[in-house]
Amino acid sequence: MENFLLISVLSVLTIYFYSSMNVYKSLYKKISEEKEMEKEKVKNLEKLKEKFEKQVKFSLDTINDSQESLKESREDYQELKLQNTELEHRNKLLQERINELYASVGHIS
Repeated sequence: MENFLLISVLSVLTIYFYSSMNVYKSLYKKISEEKEMEKEKVKNLEKLKEKFEKQVKFSLDTINDSQESLKESREDYQELKLQNTELEHRNKLLQERINELYASVGHIS
């Protein structure tokens, strides 16, 4: 009887051990799968981060180029404006000189 009781307790413990072992194996497997999924997510996020960093760098370069172009355009505009002012002044002087010449021709006749 004692042997039977001992054998039955041992068998119950063995069954419990194997059943809990299967549960732990299953949990371990699930956790490993989730860990791999998270690693993939992290890789994807890192790729996105690199992509956005490249886009930001490209955008900054484009903005800098645009600023340089705008600066050159402003300088060219200022030069042209100065030239236009000088030409207007010369035109005014020439108009005055023409008027003087017409006036002097009118006095000669």
